[in-house]
Amino acid sequence: MQPLKITAILQTGQVATIDGLLPLDSILAAEWIRQNHPKEYYAPKRPGEAQGTGEAWIEADLPFDRCGEGNGWHYACSFNRGVKLGEHIIYWHKRFDDQLEQYLDFGRRRGKIDVKSGKFKSYRMPLVVMLFDRLIWYAVGDGDAVLELCRGVTHVGKKTSQGRGAIECWTVEPWREDWSERDNKGSITRALPATDYAGGLVRRYGLRPPYWHRDNQALCYIPEVITP
Repeated sequence: MQPLKITAILQTGQVATIDGLLPLDSILAAEWIRQNHPKEYYAPKRPGEAQGTGEAWIEADLPFDRCGEGNGWHYACSFNRGVKLGEHIIYWHKRFDDQLEQYLDFGRRRGKIDVKSGKFKSYRMPLVVMLFDRLIWYAVGDGDAVLELCRGVTHVGKKTSQGRGAIECWTVEPWREDWSERDNKGSITRALPATDYAGGLVRRYGLRPPYWHRDNQALCYIPEVITP
């Protein structure tokens, strides 16, 4: 295990994300599950349902050092520390394609497609898109194993099927010191339990994957996205 700097060079720089933090351990946990438990990855259970192993969820075995004690443990891996170059909002739409009406067959009954509720409800939803030329994380781990996992990740963020967050290439290199929790200026680089003063925003947030699960969440100090 050694200090690392992990970089994802982006193709277009457009990443659909609310806060730009993009925890790398969460991204790589999904890739680890894809490689080791493809059945559960491609046909996931609902949150809280038992996976194939009988556990509430599959816990990825990531090649990072572990920090903290008890339920407050977390991987020695920062959140994204790349510089946000800009931000804008776009809208995605969902609607029933009325050209398909010719194929509808209600038999002898009268029927219609309800676009105000249910499966075919129409949507116009805002989507925050942040601009980065690269995403950067700092960690303590096995560089070769981390790079192997990273190479399986082609996109990050939301709406990846529409090309958002496309990655051109990954690099993993040794770093001069451990910045997985704090950088050389003492600023926090990831979520840390709000037990002692750490600086940053205070919010209930995940400490480790899966970040959505309440058992992995606590009141934390959160770093802010870096801007020019």
